[in-house]
Parts: sequence; C-alpha cells; structure tokens
Amino acid sequence: MQVGIIGLGNLGTALAQLITSNGHQVLGWEYNPAVVAEINARHTNARYLPDIALSPNLAATGHLDKLLAQSTTVFVTLPSAFIRATLGPQAQILHPDAVVVNLAKGIDRTTGQTAYQTVGALFPQHTCLILAGPAIAGEFARGLPTLVVLAGGSPAAMLPVARLLDNDHFRVRFSNDALGVELGGILKNVYAIGLGFFDGKQVTSANFRAAYLTLALEEMARLGVGLGAQAETFFYLAGMGDLLATALSAQSHNRRLGEQIAAGQTIAEVKASAGLLPEGYQTLRLVLLLAEKIHVPAPLALGIWHVLTGHATAEGFIDAFVRDFISA
Repeated sequence: MQVGIIGLGNLGTALAQLITSNGHQVLGWEYNPAVVAEINARHTNARYLPDIALSPNLAATGHLDKLLAQSTTVFVTLPSAFIRATLGPQAQILHPDAVVVNLAKGIDRTTGQTAYQTVGALFPQHTCLILAGPAIAGEFARGLPTLVVLAGGSPAAMLPVARLLDNDHFRVRFSNDALGVELGGILKNVYAIGLGFFDGKQVTSANFRAAYLTLALEEMARLGVGLGAQAETFFYLAGMGDLLATALSAQSHNRRLGEQIAAGQTIAEVKASAGLLPEGYQTLRLVLLLAEKIHVPAPLALGIWHVLTGHATAEGFIDAFVRDFISA
C-alpha cells in the first residue's frame, strides 16, 4: 500500500513520522522546495517539526502528480484555504483505487463548503474519510498517547486506514457522524482563540478556564446540532477532546492568536509575523453566518469576532463573560 501525504507542515510531518514508525513507506508532497530538500537530505523538518529525527522511509517531493498517481491512501493535511487550488487542477490523476483521508479543518470562504466537503467534491468517485480529535502533532510525533476519531465510511472502509495509524500509543476509533466530527474540529479552533484572551490578560484561574470551556462546548454542540450533527459527537473526542487539547496546549496557533491580540497586537501584525492566520480566524466569520442562518445564538463566538475586528477589547470580552454567562 503506497501512502501519500499532501502537505508536510507540522501535522503532515508528524503523521508521516507515525506511519513510517509503523513500518510503511510514505511519499509526502510539500510546496516549499527547501522543506523537500531538507527532508530528503537530512531527514529533518526544522521549520515545521524541529528536534525530531525523521525516518528514511519518508520521501518528500514537489511533484504532486507523482504522489496522486501512485498512492492508494492519501492524507490531506493542507490548510483548508489551499485545498481546492492545490488539488483541483490534478484531481483526475488520483489513483483509481485511492482512499482520501482529510485532516484539514476549515470552511472555504468562497463556496461555504467545509474542508471535508471540498475534498469529497474534488474526488467524487473515491472513498473520502475524515480524521479528527485531540492530536497535537508535536506530541504524537514523540510517541505520547493519542486517541482520535475516523468517520465518513463503513467500518470495512475505515479499517485499513486505522491499521496504518494504530500502534501502542496512537489509536483510532470510528464514528458514524462525519459532519459532527468535522464540525467539532472546525469550531474548537474558534473557541481556543477566546481562551487565549484570558491567557493574554494573565487570567489563569482554573475556575475561569473550566467555566469558559464548558460554555464553549455547549455552544459548539448547539451549533452542531442546528447544522445536522449528533449532539453526543461533541461530548467525545472530536468535540470536547479536541477543544481541550487545542485550547490548553501551548503549541496551539489559535490560542496563541488570542494571546497576541489580548497583548495588544493587531490582526495585521500577527499575519505579518506568522505569514498565515490560523484556521479559527479564517472560519469564524462563516461560522457566525451559519449560526444566523439556522437561528442558533452564538454569543461567545460573536464576542470573539468583535475582539478580533477591533470592535471590543479582550478585557471587555472577559467582563462580558463574567457578567452575562457566569452571573446569568
């Protein structure tokens, strides 16, 4: 079985490390030629996954057509904004027997499709699955215990993918709610930004964190059910688990964005230094639009948006949280 990974950033490289450690060969595609050269010559990826020695069973390429033509299992780990532009022109090249597994988490601002829906539309003749859950790349790449969820197909279709990933520290469980699994991964990024506001203002109270994350999860579930997902999905790995991991991890780009804004930086300044804003910011406006369309209130998400757009301060968000949520 030829395994291909599209996108050798932080997550894609960690995934490659996991699969190669399980004894499989992996071909990874990356847009940045310097990353491709480093992986092939030194078996490292200092930019995206520093201090990890990569397996020689990972080969990197800048030729996407080669990967698509050869791979029978393809993992997509691109930022969601780049999926259509990257894969669309060469989608017809994909191996006829390939299974596509999406790990991207976001909503296309042009089409309104989620990343998983975009992948499915690009490859309508193929089985397309979604993998999500609390999986900080730098942790599972180092062998720390990780449990994730795979959805989008029958158990028979998902089992070969799970076998590529399963070992004594990384385990895959199945779900029949692909929509809920994806929405959990999308929405948690938004609320991780909000927790970053607390951290940026040195509000480190465990009580505050517990209250905020509980109410954020409640809002996530309410939105998800309104969009057609199953409520219980949000109280398992792809909802609660992913929210906790992303909001509490020091490696979270979304939480870091909240910290930077609360510390006085602007969105333009953050983008200039990072190059690309995290998925939570990219999808927040569309999440609010969907909430309006289905008549589901999302006051926390709206408050986060007001801070990010300069219509409110992080202090105001925290004060409103205490006044309107805890005191209610």
